[in-house]
Formats: sequence, structure tokens, C-alpha cells
Amino acid sequence: MMESSNEFVEIFAGEPWQAAVVKDLLEDNGINAFIENGLMGSIAPWQVTPGGAGSAQVKIFASDYDVAKELVNSFTNGSNPLPENWDAE
Repeated sequence: MMESSNEFVEIFAGEPWQAAVVKDLLEDNGINAFIENGLMGSIAPWQVTPGGAGSAQVKIFASDYDVAKELVNSFTNGSNPLPENWDAE
């Protein structure tokens, strides 16, 4: 089922400093983004995610996913673990 374009989806998960770089990259390209768990990911990452990996998540509007995915892939050299299509069944 396809999500509404005004819903938020995760485009990147990583260390808080990485999330900040990705957020800036997206915003520099006209995509609104915010970081979820940025502070807690720095203070107590193991309380945010299992093992503390990917403790800070960058979220965007679902309608921006395709463009944002290309930008994030360029930042991560294609190693972004997120799926190619956020609405995959």
C-alpha cells in the first residue's frame, strides 16, 4: 500500500554526525529533512536501536524519496542499506 506523500519516511540511518551531513546534503538540494533521535543517538545509542547501530535517522516526505535516495546513495557510495523502494510489499 502506498503511503501518502505528506507522510515521513526514513532515508538514512547512521551515526549522528553522518545524519547531520545527510540532512544538510538533502536540504542543500531543496529537500526538507529532519533528524530523529539525534541527541539520544549521541548520548545513549543502545537505547534507540539494538546495539546502537544507526541510532540517528534522517526522515523526509515520502514524495521526495526517489530524488533523496539518489543523493544519499552518492553520499554513501551506494552502501545505504535502505530499500530501493520505500513502499515495497
